[in-house]
Amino acid sequence: MKLRLILAAKLVGAFALAVPVQAQADNSVALVLGTKGSPFYQALQCGAMEKAEELGLALNVSAPELFAADVQVPVVNAVTAASPDVAVIVPTDMQALIPPMRELAERGTQVMTVDQTIADTSFLETQILTDNEAGGAMAAQALSELLGGEGKVLVITQPPGSLAQDARTAGFEAELENHPGLEYLGAQYQRNDPQRAAEIVTSTISAHPDLAGIFATNDQGAIGAITGLRQADAAGRVKMVAYDASSAQVSALKNGELQALIAQNPKQQGQVAMELAAQLIAGESLPEITLTEIVTITSDEPEKAERYEYIADCM
Repeated sequence: MKLRLILAAKLVGAFALAVPVQAQADNSVALVLGTKGSPFYQALQCGAMEKAEELGLALNVSAPELFAADVQVPVVNAVTAASPDVAVIVPTDMQALIPPMRELAERGTQVMTVDQTIADTSFLETQILTDNEAGGAMAAQALSELLGGEGKVLVITQPPGSLAQDARTAGFEAELENHPGLEYLGAQYQRNDPQRAAEIVTSTISAHPDLAGIFATNDQGAIGAITGLRQADAAGRVKMVAYDASSAQVSALKNGELQALIAQNPKQQGQVAMELAAQLIAGESLPEITLTEIVTITSDEPEKAERYEYIADCM
């Protein structure tokens, strides 16, 4: 059989657009990303596309405009109407996505999650995750080392509801107990909005001129935090550790505005998702959780940063 790959969008200009309902081919797999325009999800999509073509899967990719449940639920509903064999979903909220995803499963599609997951996993075939709590702990360790174990630190993250983001913050906070010299100013929230992250940084520095360190739990928060540090003339002085390894983050690591990254491997996640989808279609059983790679990258490791940089290399 000739290999087929059905894409929801071209990579240039409109990566992973929401797709209309359409008849599904044999070996059909739907991939619902967390949001458009994210380097992480673009790299994940590239890994999935590459592996889907290799395995002969008919892949259909879609994504909401924002990383938010209210705009993702209609995208999932469109997938339900299309009835693919397998759906791989990045749920943007651990509670709000349960009903539409359960309905998708009840209609006969085998459902798995990737990158994020949901609170009720009873109807999922598997979950493809990184150990986000461990990643948060790694961030706290890296920040403590950068600060010599002393100073005020801030977390910039998503509003509660994203299981992965919540776990990163929880892991960071738990590890702080092992670093009593770090004074925790708490977590502040940005909704994948770099401008909001920048405002958080400038207002925090205004209230706490001796702010010493920041942990940003995703790439959009990190990009905004870097802007805020520049505006406050504090880039380099305030140390920052950030989750993810987008091109902007890797550049900031190299120029000294960001001191460490906690990097995942989104391309690997996309590849693994398609491998597991093919196994489901073949009738095989899967483990409850499949963990993928996570590493710490420091500013003296530029080659490692380039190796893990989130790049959409499938154009």
